[in-house]
Amino acid sequence: MSKFSLTDPSRKKTETGAVVNGLAILSEKLNRHAVEHRSWFYLSIALAVMIPRLAFVAVAPARNVYGNAPAELTVAKNVVEGRGYIDADGRPDSDFNPGYPIFLAACRLASGNSLLGIKLAHIAFDVGTALSLGWLLATMCSPLTAMVFASAFAVHPLFLLLCNNVNDEPLVTFLIAISFVALYRALDHPSSCRFVMAGASVGVAIFTKSTAIFLPLFLAGALSLAMRKAGSPAFYHWAIYLLASIAVLVPWSYRNYVELGHFTFNIHGIGQNLWFGSDPHIFTNYGIAMRANADELAAEMATRGIRPPPTGNVFDREHWQLRMAIQKYKDLLHHPITLAHVLWLKATRSLYASEDRPSGHLPMILLQVPTLVLAIYGITRLWRRVESHRLAWLLTLYVAYYYSVVSVGLPMVRYFVPAIPSLLAAAAAGLAALLQTAETPSPIVTHLEPLKQ
Repeated sequence: MSKFSLTDPSRKKTETGAVVNGLAILSEKLNRHAVEHRSWFYLSIALAVMIPRLAFVAVAPARNVYGNAPAELTVAKNVVEGRGYIDADGRPDSDFNPGYPIFLAACRLASGNSLLGIKLAHIAFDVGTALSLGWLLATMCSPLTAMVFASAFAVHPLFLLLCNNVNDEPLVTFLIAISFVALYRALDHPSSCRFVMAGASVGVAIFTKSTAIFLPLFLAGALSLAMRKAGSPAFYHWAIYLLASIAVLVPWSYRNYVELGHFTFNIHGIGQNLWFGSDPHIFTNYGIAMRANADELAAEMATRGIRPPPTGNVFDREHWQLRMAIQKYKDLLHHPITLAHVLWLKATRSLYASEDRPSGHLPMILLQVPTLVLAIYGITRLWRRVESHRLAWLLTLYVAYYYSVVSVGLPMVRYFVPAIPSLLAAAAAGLAALLQTAETPSPIVTHLEPLKQ
């Protein structure tokens, strides 16, 4: 065999060793740079996220308003003009959580009718998401992990698109990331103050979008059962966490009691999402076809005694839609094969399905599958280190919560968006571990070497 044959095993081994050593040297240089020039390290993360978004806004400035955006902008306009939190018909609005319309009102006060201020604020939210989770990954894993995460988040097509539109996902995603880091800090060094901050941050996220409404209870229940060792948070810490999250919502619940007669925070969405997510004829279609199929199935339910409410009261309508969803699942229990098919559709579509762009499904599948594989590997690697158990727990629970909520309701990837940074963080840990793995590791590089404080 020729010495320079492309199939020469010794040459392949030499080339592999050179690549591994190169990665080891790169990782070590990145570690040293992050330690010696910490401000520049985080500035590079911010710029990596900022530049693609600014470029996209410059190239496609006309992308702006669709879906719920016109109604939310109308509410914001009425707030700024002193009419109160009312819709286009002059009635107290009950469709939207107040967080994003209030943000839109603040942007309108600052920049008038221009949407550029909203888009720039969205970019700032994405930068905040990357910096908060990047800091945690650099601290608990390695600077390489943080850079891998920031790079993936910077060019993720979903976040690029959402950043250049009027929608609440950038704000909600940022608030969920802040609540993630705040809860991690509270678990790392339990104190009443830190649990108040963690609870308040997740409360503000719920204030903006109701998909997180059960997140505090889910996290408190799961983590209180999982962490029973010495030094773990006490029961009163979790009580403080839950009370802080509830306290943020109480003023708006009182507003709903005064304006609408019900002391509740979330008014609209749960019943409709459960109803639309109960039948493939609804959730596999889009726009007019989706609404037409929903109306047809509602008429069928009316013949079975589940009739729409006589008034347009939003509470009665939500209760009616919830009853239809329950009846639909009762029917499916008598057809287990059909039920299994529906649940499979919901479980898979939660990760890739869009509202009105089926042409984007295949690219999303091609993006999500390797991300999920790397995330699973990354979480297993985090579990191997005692120091990163808390991070592994939080990544698992945040992703699991949002996946469960979306799968139960209307299975669309847009509702899963707030958990995608956590998924990318886990995938970054997996990819960084793969890049740093070698048959003979360099003595100066360890797997998932953290940035020392």
